[in-house]
Amino acid sequence: MSITTGPPPVQTGGFAGALTRAVAERLDAATLRTAHRRLHVKALIIGTWYVASFVAVILSSGWLEGILAALSLSLAFAAVGFNIQHDANHNAFFAASTKRLTKANRIVGWSMFVVGADANRWLYRHNTLHHGSPNVVGVDSDINLGPLARLAPFQRRYFWHRYQHIYLWPLYCFTVLEIMFNDVATLVGASRKVRSTKSRLSETTVAVLTKLGFLALMIGLPSLTHPLWVVVVGGLAVMFAVGFLLGVVFQSAHIVEGAEFAQADARPPYQWHEWQVRSSFDFSHGSGPLSRLFRWYTGGLDHQTEHHLFPRLPHTAYPLIAPIVTTVCADFSIPRHVQPSFHAAVASHFRHLRSMGRPTTSSRSTST
Repeated sequence: MSITTGPPPVQTGGFAGALTRAVAERLDAATLRTAHRRLHVKALIIGTWYVASFVAVILSSGWLEGILAALSLSLAFAAVGFNIQHDANHNAFFAASTKRLTKANRIVGWSMFVVGADANRWLYRHNTLHHGSPNVVGVDSDINLGPLARLAPFQRRYFWHRYQHIYLWPLYCFTVLEIMFNDVATLVGASRKVRSTKSRLSETTVAVLTKLGFLALMIGLPSLTHPLWVVVVGGLAVMFAVGFLLGVVFQSAHIVEGAEFAQADARPPYQWHEWQVRSSFDFSHGSGPLSRLFRWYTGGLDHQTEHHLFPRLPHTAYPLIAPIVTTVCADFSIPRHVQPSFHAAVASHFRHLRSMGRPTTSSRSTST
């Protein structure tokens, strides 16, 4: 299929045009300013939480204090990824008039380095591959776990996949470490193809320095007040906890029952906007305190469809346009997926994994 690296130009007719016009009418300048202001306040809270948790880890004087501080750091660590770097690297943290990543958004997007990953690699893997072609086997890196798992109908099945619905959950703990390793592996592979030596050295320097800085932050500073082995064990525990959170939340939005999949060599019979809807699932749209807390913490990823349709909007605006997406989808007879809760989304992910691991599967797929 032809790979779309980002949202195409806004269409004047059809589903895309109707949806874009309706959202533009709902989100006037004042509403967007409020949404951005709420996001900035939220980022300040999360940033303070992250720093306070890290200081608590360094100053903790007992096992209980240390464990609680590490747990708080894990939650704050993931919150930075969900809420700050994610919006910024989508050009959504600050208002932008073009698709090109602005300097302000790029700087905030560097918060990705604070959680151990490379912002430049993320822009390619997440924005280009995943958002351009979600659930497309051979393109979307999020559904490619190699022989470890079969997440889509078109992927090869091995006998051990019969148990993937059991063994994948602990493997999700390695999500952050996988991202860090992949950053380096991708850079090494790409360096052989980059024409500009200056560009290659610049990216390599950034990658090396930020990884060393992250290790100094996570291991070096805490080891000044705690035994090194305790710091290493605690650091790995934090990374595993964050990896599990990231893995489960992101996978439960696409790798579930009813989501549609395609192959890289077969174009889905849908336009880009419709494919975003068919391959994404929202969850936990409720107005109760738990749903609202979950939405606040995960940076609007419970509104995954809205995020894929309008990635350059601040996530604080997603609840405002969700009813519009539902209405326009109904007008064009496009299936709109919303799980009643995060628990339901996780359960659906479990069943999808079990189904994909069996010799015969019934999960929906799209091919031509």
